[in-house]
Amino acid sequence: MKKLHFILLFCMMAFISFHCDAQMVFFNGRSTVDTIMVGQPFDYQLSLTIPKDYFVDWQQFGDTLNNAIDVIEVGEVKTKELNNSDNVIMTQNLKLTSFDTGYVYVPEIKISYSKSLKDSIRYTLRTNEKELYVTTIAVDTTQAFKPIKGVIKQGVTGKEVLPWALIVIVLGGIAYLIYYLKTHKKVKEEIVEEKKKPVIPAIITARAKLAEMKNNELWNSTQTKDYYTDLTDIAREYLEGQFDIDAVEMTTDEIMSAVNELNLNSVTKAKLQDTLTTADFVKFAKANPTAEQNKQSFSDINNFVEDSYVYFQEEEKKKEEESR
Repeated sequence: MKKLHFILLFCMMAFISFHCDAQMVFFNGRSTVDTIMVGQPFDYQLSLTIPKDYFVDWQQFGDTLNNAIDVIEVGEVKTKELNNSDNVIMTQNLKLTSFDTGYVYVPEIKISYSKSLKDSIRYTLRTNEKELYVTTIAVDTTQAFKPIKGVIKQGVTGKEVLPWALIVIVLGGIAYLIYYLKTHKKVKEEIVEEKKKPVIPAIITARAKLAEMKNNELWNSTQTKDYYTDLTDIAREYLEGQFDIDAVEMTTDEIMSAVNELNLNSVTKAKLQDTLTTADFVKFAKANPTAEQNKQSFSDINNFVEDSYVYFQEEEKKKEEESR
């Protein structure tokens, strides 16, 4: 009998533990308005309650949420610790509007999270759709139509005189120039050719910047966000200068899609993707990797630059042999 009681107690505790863990994360979106005039801005606030040790992949927003909802402004993601709790609340304010009329919907917005940076299991949360009614400017049809007024003649304004004055000035300048050229000897002008600055190869620039980071051991810096920004900027600028990939303006997924077309080996590409992904977690989810992880990210970018440059040289050699 005691054994049965023990089993029941254990099951109840496991259920309560699972239930509590399932209730740790909350995500919703809300707005205080249900009706707007066409083109009128309104606020839509996203709120996420989550354990502070979790990693969050916060959604990035473009110019629109769907065909009916335009994004005017995207606020900063703010994080605040809750009193007497291991949870934090993350909030972001979006300023939205709509130029459609009638009933429109703010769509579901989703975020994904994991229990640790290296956890491969991702969970997804979504907000509910928000119904919104968009009205037009009311027209009072009970009022009589106003008569059409005729053209009101005005005096000559400075704006009307200005084009003619400019014409006179230009013609006078041309006449004076002709007179000057006829009565004076032409003076030979020295043509100073602008010296073209030599283009520094992208590999040299990348190596120099990486060497500076290595000498300063920046992976030990407490400014983790700045460290990953500088490190990934080196990789982006290198890709743009060496392979004509517009990486500076691309997201991580877009960069990897372009790099996949280079036919690099999977190990080389993985080094770049791992560092870009970690940088995204640091910049957008406020992750805080260890100094050892920071150093590994530096090593991955350095190896990617060198390995991809070897690939570049081999491709150039093939092109040269084919052209012979």
